Amino acid sequence: MKKNLLILLLIFVSSFVNSQFYKKHEDNQLKFYGIFDTRNSIVFEENLGYYGIKIGMGNKRVRFGFGYHILHKSIVRIWSEKNYFKPLFFEEQYYSYKPLSIYIDPILYQTQRWELLLPIHLGVGPLKAFEYDTLGNEKKILTKDFVPSITVSIKANYRVFKWIGVTAGFGDNFVFLDDSQFGKEFNTFFYSFGVKLFFDEFGKFAKEKEYRKKYLFKIDFIDD
Repeated sequence: MKKNLLILLLIFVSSFVNSQFYKKHEDNQLKFYGIFDTRNSIVFEENLGYYGIKIGMGNKRVRFGFGYHILHKSIVRIWSEKNYFKPLFFEEQYYSYKPLSIYIDPILYQTQRWELLLPIHLGVGPLKAFEYDTLGNEKKILTKDFVPSITVSIKANYRVFKWIGVTAGFGDNFVFLDDSQFGKEFNTFFYSFGVKLFFDEFGKFAKEKEYRKKYLFKIDFIDD
């Protein structure tokens, strides 16, 4: 079911992007685009860390390029035997997935301060799983070098200054591994929030001294 929904969504986005390219726009020129895609994400069962970088090209309708992300998930379990005078037992399972991806971000809505996007990533990368016992001994559970994935989300960005803002959204991460417990660890709905840096503004700050002096710490930059 999830695969069918992802296929339908990809077909819809492809049609949307193709139609957008043929629309006239005041600012149709593609420009460099890059961000730190850093989010503190929480799934409904366990914590999920999601950090990365995205670099590419874009205009006021769509952005596309390459991304590199690190997803990690830690599951801690503490239990004791029936004899309550014995010490507690500790176990931690740690999963990491580091996909290199191509992405496309159709822009659904945009103003000078707000924007709403539909990010889609098609990635592949190594997935590893380790287990640590009470004594800190490490046991390798799973290691695979090439695991494909699709990440689809809805994301809203808000600029506090021209170069930095906040981001929040939700989505679904689907890893094509198997139906075992390890294959299900990253196949989960998530929501996210965090800080967003806009690399294109850093380029303008570096090249234009007056632009840097005017907008570096100016909050009221609308319609300037």
